[in-house]
Amino acid sequence: MTADENLTRRKMRRTRRTIAETARRLFTEHGFDQVTVAQIAAAAEVAEKTVYNHFPAKADLVFDADDSVLEHLLDAVRERAPGQSALSAVRDCLRRAATELGDGSPPAEQGAFRRMVAESPALQAHQRAMAARYEHALAGVLARETGVDPGSPEPLVAAIAMVGALRAGHETAHRCGGRAAATDRALDLLEAGLAGYAVKPDP
Repeated sequence: MTADENLTRRKMRRTRRTIAETARRLFTEHGFDQVTVAQIAAAAEVAEKTVYNHFPAKADLVFDADDSVLEHLLDAVRERAPGQSALSAVRDCLRRAATELGDGSPPAEQGAFRRMVAESPALQAHQRAMAARYEHALAGVLARETGVDPGSPEPLVAAIAMVGALRAGHETAHRCGGRAAATDRALDLLEAGLAGYAVKPDP
């Protein structure tokens, strides 16, 4: 990669971060449904087209870590150590992702985020669609890893359960001392049933 290409990438990351931070501030102050993309662009001092270049849908501004979390989740299962179950790999991945998903933010900010999602039907619908995308992607990896037909029930139900723990971590974080702790408790409930599922064999 050339110096110019590296500079361009850094500028793009800074622009994306500025847009996302501006959007979160406006959403928190006024509510997701009351803020337009045009207002976000103006406050971030970028063109409206630039916002859409980085975030194809308005809801993506709220769940901006979506693609990163999914990529890490799938990689964690694919690259888990021999003898490690898929559930254990997912647990390790979600612990690492907890800060990226909000555990590092002040409690008041985390509470405002949860209220914003709870008060917006559009964000709740996006969150459900996001969970479904995670479930089907993870089920596909689990089917390949366990050598079963992609349409088999076992990988899908396992994926739904593990992604459900991720959602439970978001919705109950305030009662459990943070997202990581809440997700751990949800995964503890699955441990007995899934601990022996998709254990990677030794080479």
